[in-house]
Amino acid sequence: MKGCTRCWQQEELDLLDGDPELLSDKIVHKFAWESTDHFDRDEYELAWRRLGYRVVRVLEQDPDDKLTAGLKWARFDSWPEDEQTALRTLVTDVVVRAAGDPERRWKLDELLQAAAQLDQDIAPWLRLADTFEDDAVAVLADTYADLYVYSAGPMSWMMWDDSNQPIHDWLLSPALRARLSTIDSPDAQDAVKNIDLMIEFSIR
Repeated sequence: MKGCTRCWQQEELDLLDGDPELLSDKIVHKFAWESTDHFDRDEYELAWRRLGYRVVRVLEQDPDDKLTAGLKWARFDSWPEDEQTALRTLVTDVVVRAAGDPERRWKLDELLQAAAQLDQDIAPWLRLADTFEDDAVAVLADTYADLYVYSAGPMSWMMWDDSNQPIHDWLLSPALRARLSTIDSPDAQDAVKNIDLMIEFSIR
């Protein structure tokens, strides 16, 4: 595989062309994080189609929404349907497992943003989040509401137009606020407080 020789040793590029199971997580992470224009686009697409499942493994261990940011350059939306479905299933499983794990759900925002790269839209993944148990929804809402109130909103690798708008709309939806109001947890209470501040100060 050809790539930027300032960033990659030839031995590493040769490994990317080989058996995905022989790659270390470090190399997989480096590939997913690398600037996309450091690779030939056709080769990059083929590499993603080989290595996508390994990237998802790394994503589960180290939630980081940049890991999937190359999917657009890899022409994910033109992959064979069975390959798209396979990667989507893996990513969905990672998100769902994290939502069910109290020790890991605090990174749900990164995972949802990573998943959003498959659609260039986070809205479908917020609809999935609505199916999570109450405590997971509270953690996610608290994370996002806090980002809107105390910073400039979510900062992510979702680079398409109005990428954060679905998050804003989700937070201000009456259904979410009503649900959070029934959850007896500090996360839910903080989320409601910050959502009310978003409304009061017209935070967008």
